Amino acid sequence: MAASDFVRGLLIVVYFCFVSSLYEDQIGKFDWRQQYVGKVENLYWEQSPGLGMGKKIFVSTEKNVLAAIHTHNGSIAWRKVFEDGPRGRVNQLLYNDDALVTVIGGRRVIRWDATSGNLIWEFFLPGSTDKPATATLTDKTRGGQVFALSAEGLYGLSMSDGSQKWIVPLSDITTVNYQYVLQSEDTVYVIGSHFGSHVTIVATDFEGSVISTNLVTAAWIKENTKCDIVKHTELLCYDQDTDVFYLLNANRPEKFIPTSLQDQGVTRDSPVTTDWRSPVASLGTDSVVVRLDIDHLAVLQPTDHGLLLKKDLPKFAAGLIIRLDDKDTHRDVLLAVQKINQEELMLKGFELDTGKEIPDLNQNINFPCSHGLPVELTGILARKKDGQLVYKVIILSQDYSIQLIHKSGNVAWKREEALAYTLTVEMVDLPVSENQAKFEDEFGSQEDNILTMFTKRLKTQISQLRTFFERKIQQLQGHRHHPLTLKKIDEDEEEEEELLRDEFNLHKMIVIATAAGKVFGMSSRTGNILWQHYLPDLSPFKSLGKDVLLLYIQRGTSHFPHPPQGVVIGRNKISEHGHLFAFNPITGQLVKEMPSGGVTLNYIVKQAFLLVEIDEQFLKGVVFLDSQDQVHTYPESIQKHLKTVLSSLYIYTCDDETGLMKGYTVSKRENKLYADQVWSINLQKKQQTITQVIPKRTNEHVHSQGRVLGDRTVLYKYLNPNVVVVITEGEETGSQAQTQKGPMNFFNLYVIDTVVGHVIFHANHRRTKGPISVVHSENWIVYSYYSDKQRRYEMAALEMYEGKEQSNATAFSSFVAPKQPFVMRLAFVFPLPISTMTTTITEKGITHKDVIIALKTGGLFTLPKALLDPRRPPTPTQETMEEGTIPYSPDLPVNTEGIINYNQSLSNIQGIYTAPAGLESTSLVLAYGLDIFHTRVEPSKMFDVLKEDFEHWIIASVLAIMFMLSFVTQKLAARKALNRAWK
Repeated sequence: MAASDFVRGLLIVVYFCFVSSLYEDQIGKFDWRQQYVGKVENLYWEQSPGLGMGKKIFVSTEKNVLAAIHTHNGSIAWRKVFEDGPRGRVNQLLYNDDALVTVIGGRRVIRWDATSGNLIWEFFLPGSTDKPATATLTDKTRGGQVFALSAEGLYGLSMSDGSQKWIVPLSDITTVNYQYVLQSEDTVYVIGSHFGSHVTIVATDFEGSVISTNLVTAAWIKENTKCDIVKHTELLCYDQDTDVFYLLNANRPEKFIPTSLQDQGVTRDSPVTTDWRSPVASLGTDSVVVRLDIDHLAVLQPTDHGLLLKKDLPKFAAGLIIRLDDKDTHRDVLLAVQKINQEELMLKGFELDTGKEIPDLNQNINFPCSHGLPVELTGILARKKDGQLVYKVIILSQDYSIQLIHKSGNVAWKREEALAYTLTVEMVDLPVSENQAKFEDEFGSQEDNILTMFTKRLKTQISQLRTFFERKIQQLQGHRHHPLTLKKIDEDEEEEEELLRDEFNLHKMIVIATAAGKVFGMSSRTGNILWQHYLPDLSPFKSLGKDVLLLYIQRGTSHFPHPPQGVVIGRNKISEHGHLFAFNPITGQLVKEMPSGGVTLNYIVKQAFLLVEIDEQFLKGVVFLDSQDQVHTYPESIQKHLKTVLSSLYIYTCDDETGLMKGYTVSKRENKLYADQVWSINLQKKQQTITQVIPKRTNEHVHSQGRVLGDRTVLYKYLNPNVVVVITEGEETGSQAQTQKGPMNFFNLYVIDTVVGHVIFHANHRRTKGPISVVHSENWIVYSYYSDKQRRYEMAALEMYEGKEQSNATAFSSFVAPKQPFVMRLAFVFPLPISTMTTTITEKGITHKDVIIALKTGGLFTLPKALLDPRRPPTPTQETMEEGTIPYSPDLPVNTEGIINYNQSLSNIQGIYTAPAGLESTSLVLAYGLDIFHTRVEPSKMFDVLKEDFEHWIIASVLAIMFMLSFVTQKLAARKALNRAWK
């Protein structure tokens, strides 16, 4: 036994020698992660007396997320992320008496532990998910049940274990669309609509026995009519065609009572937006807040004779009714907010019964214009022992942000949920410091003489010396300050230093454009938001079934004194025309004469791209192709420069609705620029749909033009800069597809030269399906897919070569193209599902490349490109071993060392952006989706930087000794030469 224990211990020691891990003090040193939940759709305040009122809020979001958020700092207490699509959709969130219940995917009713987020029970409602289920809860005093309405009927479920107690079948479900379930003291009502005819109300008791069935005439009700439940038992509907509200009391289902707000003296310019979803605190009140316009509210009270206008609130953006319990009385209090200037809100409180203001509740709130307007309020209100009213209010804004406001008017915390909708990213180099910028002037112009250049050098060094002493004096004087003041000074200094380039250019400005119409500038070092802009009219393009925003950096920080400039391009929400916003990507300041919300172009944008050439101001222009095939530029002054390069300007478009790819040249006619079609490719829309078009990255550098083989010859790469990869997907038809149990999916991969419209390569993959992720770099393409035939995830790699003789060695031209490249392909098995992929990019392209893979399991995995080499031989030979090619194995390894986000799981990653650093060995990585994660990777290790534990004193000692030895040997050699001369 002693010998076996010794052997076991020895093996453990040996295994540890091969383990590579992340030290605890390295966590968060070079990376950071931010977690989000998305746009909030339902929100409840925690009501548990044992844990404290309002300690957490429970939210369900548009991103298929259920979460609990701490109200003291806005951090996530727990979060549940469900699958994408309708199956993971949180259709409804209910909370009552510490019971948290959701309806997910249209048919799953789940109860959660409100404290930990653990699942308590789950009940699957039978039937189709075409009509999502809805539910309501009873409190503990009335039996603690969940009443769930599905397409099959009404179910009574036990709150404790989720077991089915009873079911009430609904016989007329084919003609009546049952959508609403509500309850009174001892009755459950199910309401359905027969569009254009009537409304059916079925009443049952809490034991599942049908009490009555009533039909109420409603010829005005349509499929798009907006209805909602108010006061627990009343249904409020709005008919936009007649501009009339209709109210129905389920306890007295006789008829709908119509009400027109115009008859009550309310005037407005547009129809009601039908947004009157009351916060939870309002459900116990007798009134409801109705949004008439984006900044116009009205408070309506349902009565036996219809709706009564309690208060008209023009210029108010959001409101909330809270029932305040004062000893033995109950009062309804209205809280409403209005925008008073670009940076402030005014919150006002009103007694709902009398309409009088409550001065104790009036408060100014800091609310920058970068949040748009408030769209919803929810909060809690209480009276302290000294009689003072206090509140906590959460504001949901147009930009999807969430912020908590205290009675003092201070913003306790803020969550920028628009970052969960990131569409495009750019990393911009920060400017150099003032002293470093002076080196640009040090060399002077060609007209400067030696004396002038020497004077500039002397002034620069004096300025550097003065700055050094000033900083040292400030550090010494800083010890005299109060600690709090010193901390503030340090924070200010840190903020100033954040906007300066570091030694290795690892710190950059991350510019993010989101689907919410918001643009952010973030520090890559800390992830802090440095500036932000909200563009209320901006929305993404719809391209190939995806949301797309274009973000271009027209001028970087390398052209002092010209400021850097970036531009975001989308479409206007109303007119569908192009919408453009230009800004300084470092400071966030607007470009001269640019409105704060951007400008709407007077044409529909069909294609847009950034020119490679720069004008005399070092600015790259943006070229637009409109729906009439006319070419425009931004700025317009770039057209003068554009006319000089018309002969080399080519545009391509890809339309997934028609399945056509088209190529254009640009010509000048009548002092205007037009696009003339020169080629077209029909990708057969009836058989397949274009889903992706992947070009090469414009900032990618190719270090090696060829690949040295084992026999010392060179295999030259096919480096056509004009090619794009096009992915099409479809289903097989005809006799071949009928032999399968289900539809046989396939996808095609095309490599197309966009200048001449030539299909360079085509591959067809049958019995496969997406999601398909593609990486296109240099002369190689890597893509992943799911194989229906093998029931596994696979990755394929292809590389294109010209051969052992290179054509177009100096400048590539698609019109003088080389012979058809030969393509080498190889497929591999990947054991895990993939969300998206990209490749690392470095400053000079010398470093080996890694493929960065976002796994659906939450990991960010780096795979060396050498493992995806199509030239991997099944049997190694002497030449392949000399070349360093790895022998072929069909299975790709997923080592835990390659997970660069270690235990920080990432949810729903939609894209990965990589950028070069100042070090050739290092590439910066930003993964974005529901979470954002930033880190740095070294595919070839850090070959250009000394390690932190490098023994500097040893090399210094060796150099000193060698210097002394060289001095001594010089003297000895001189003496020896002198003695030899005397002989």
